[in-house]
Amino acid sequence: MNLKTIFKRLILLDLLLIILLVVSVFFESEEVADFNKYFESEFSDSLLIIFGILMLIYLINLFLLYKFKSIGKQMYLIVFVLGIILSLIAGVFAVDPWLYVIDRLGWSVSGAILVLLYFSPIKKEFEK
Repeated sequence: MNLKTIFKRLILLDLLLIILLVVSVFFESEEVADFNKYFESEFSDSLLIIFGILMLIYLINLFLLYKFKSIGKQMYLIVFVLGIILSLIAGVFAVDPWLYVIDRLGWSVSGAILVLLYFSPIKKEFEK
């Protein structure tokens, strides 16, 4: 199979996982919601706004990667690192098991995209 096709399918899979992640938040179990309300901090609203802005930038970045725009390659790494930092400062929260699996699959796909971006012949597509 063509490497460009694999790369584009990974981007589409990442987009699908993001959509599933957003939709699954609305089906959170009552126990998880109670736990999260108990550990809610005063920074929760601010972090939610920052997370929303980062998610919008991430979606735009996926489009740029899909179209092989050179700015997308550098932007993806920056957004990835900012996502890690945001995850670290978000604090304690609980999720349902299936939401956890979707999230971990998303991180795995992001890692695969990074590997393809920097360590495969696909990186030459972004130099055009």
